[in-house]
Amino acid sequence: MRAVSFIGVLATIISLAAADPHGACGCQINTDGALDDDTTDTCCTRFGGETSFLTTSRKARFSGKYCLHGKIDGNSWYNCCRQFLPEGDGACPWVAYSNLVNHGATVSVNGALYFVHPEPVGFLPLSHSLHHQGLVEFVPATIFEATDNRFDESSLNDTVKAWLAEDDVFNKGFLQAIYVKKDSDDVPGLLNYQYQGNTSSLWKEIDYSFNVPNGPYILNPSTGSLHTPYRLYLDTQGAFTQGVIPLSSGSFAPLPAALPGSSSISIGVPSRIYYTPTDDYPLAGVRIGVKDIYDVHGLKTGAGSRAYYDTYPEANGTAPALQHLLDAGAVLVGKMKTTQYAAPENVRDAIDYQAPFNPRGDGYQEVGSSSSGAGAGIASYHWLDLALGSDTGGSIRIPAEDNGIFGNRPTHGLVDLSRVIPLGPEFDTAGFLARDIEIWSTACRVMYSNLTANYTRYPKRVLTYDLPSAKDTDISDSDRVIVQFIDRLAKFLSADLATFNHTEEWSRSHPAGTPSDLQEFVGSTWAVISAKQQTLLVRDPFFKDYAAAYDGRVPFVNPSTHGSWSWSDTLPSLLDEAVANKTIFKSWWDEVMLPKNAEACSESLMLYTFKHATPEYRSDYGSAMGSGGLVGVLLGLNIGFISPMAGNPDFSIPIGQVKIMAAEGCDGMLLDLINDLVKAGILPQVQPGNKLLVS
Repeated sequence: MRAVSFIGVLATIISLAAADPHGACGCQINTDGALDDDTTDTCCTRFGGETSFLTTSRKARFSGKYCLHGKIDGNSWYNCCRQFLPEGDGACPWVAYSNLVNHGATVSVNGALYFVHPEPVGFLPLSHSLHHQGLVEFVPATIFEATDNRFDESSLNDTVKAWLAEDDVFNKGFLQAIYVKKDSDDVPGLLNYQYQGNTSSLWKEIDYSFNVPNGPYILNPSTGSLHTPYRLYLDTQGAFTQGVIPLSSGSFAPLPAALPGSSSISIGVPSRIYYTPTDDYPLAGVRIGVKDIYDVHGLKTGAGSRAYYDTYPEANGTAPALQHLLDAGAVLVGKMKTTQYAAPENVRDAIDYQAPFNPRGDGYQEVGSSSSGAGAGIASYHWLDLALGSDTGGSIRIPAEDNGIFGNRPTHGLVDLSRVIPLGPEFDTAGFLARDIEIWSTACRVMYSNLTANYTRYPKRVLTYDLPSAKDTDISDSDRVIVQFIDRLAKFLSADLATFNHTEEWSRSHPAGTPSDLQEFVGSTWAVISAKQQTLLVRDPFFKDYAAAYDGRVPFVNPSTHGSWSWSDTLPSLLDEAVANKTIFKSWWDEVMLPKNAEACSESLMLYTFKHATPEYRSDYGSAMGSGGLVGVLLGLNIGFISPMAGNPDFSIPIGQVKIMAAEGCDGMLLDLINDLVKAGILPQVQPGNKLLVS
């Protein structure tokens, strides 16, 4: 039985189109073989292609040279062929062939399902032994590297065993054909290699300079073209909007493959074996999903709105924040769900697209907004390493606490947010949701500018806001977790413990000319700025473009966002005042509440929680998102709005739903501290699934 098989009609995905300017030439399938080698050379050379030897046609009707994936216009190639071929049936079938565009294939290797990228990554010498094996379309193959004469069966077995353990793409089926890159003639060959009963059909040595990474591939034995296999997974939690694949042009395309499943899209991931992190590529091989408010070259940006997705074309560039990660080697595997236009929204008000499912517990808890897909995906899937989200008023921190993972709202302004749909530019930040602290820390240092180690020690003062204390009686189990963490943190830092209350401190030390009641001064500031800015920057141009495209109609908007935008229209002149009040508050906060420290970067660490760690079912409607009877409008300066107002970093940790704040610019110190807390066993190593599985 062959290790590779096609999956029904998904075997080869094609579309009818104009002649493909980047496709393979067509004269190689002439049935009468009238096109000789010299003529093929002439045609390929004339139009910029390359020639290669064809050993035996799949239809066994001719042999000789044919043209390899030259950038040849189909009509020009056809005309060139017709100069040398007679008229008649089957003489030059390019007319039909040129209208088929290969978008890839879906195959099975040892029971695992893969998408085969249509673009070759290289070409291997053709092999008669492979081609005569049942006239197969594809052969699973693996490239190994032999650098010295110790490359024997034992060392190869060790490599295979290690790859099987570390990689979810490679499996024993890829050992059907083995190609070994050798840098010496002294390296022995293994012509009859077997691994646990799996016998390789081909062992072939290739030059060490062959510039394709080691690992599993799919080989076309008729052409020698080598293709990347993408292991396919179902997005069972509904975290993604679409899977994506990279193109050689540098842009991306939607993944044109689907697995059987109930209302689930498919995501493809490449082998981890291809990648080795270096100083230049510290994120090499890190699989990342991106919130669907970031532009990705070649893909549409949907922003949680079907109308928005339908109105605009594919992006012609990538958001700089994401591009930093890609330039460092990160592998984009998909775009992830967001609440509509990244606004606050509960699960029940997600109308255009169903909200993702939180995997923790019984699987029906709130997932958090607005980086809901990012939070659910990182908490669910071992094959996803990192997710890029955004935080304006809690959109990373809340999904992080709801899904039991790490998340960071950075110091405001650390990264360019062009090509990102805004909510409130004065508050908007780009941040991550992650399970692995080292990947998280590396990604932060890649994406943020000026993230330096500007400290020589950790803060010696820990302040808590409205958190349980060891002095409290009859505390719950969840509160006891928080108490134990605070105690261990204080001991780790040799720090003093105290509480803080910003409302009381404001009444004592508020700036001259401001009211003593903090809520009176800035209670509506976040709501006003975010609502006014998004109506100006997003709604107004979008409504205009939608009306122009759809006969003057107005697009549907989810209840929460609609409520916020409608409320904004009643506030014609409050934006400038709100921005001014925010500036005053920030200056006071930086000076009085959370000042910097020359040695520790931040004078103190501030700990708080958004909400108590109690079940919150997605099916319990309760009240709509909002306050004061206003849907979608969040009034009041809650504790989670402090960091957006002041611009300081605010990180979520997966224990007791606790957040840690530090002074502005102290992101690097917080990352190092959290890393040290994980190493010390004070914070957990997070795993995907229904439990955190603390190790």
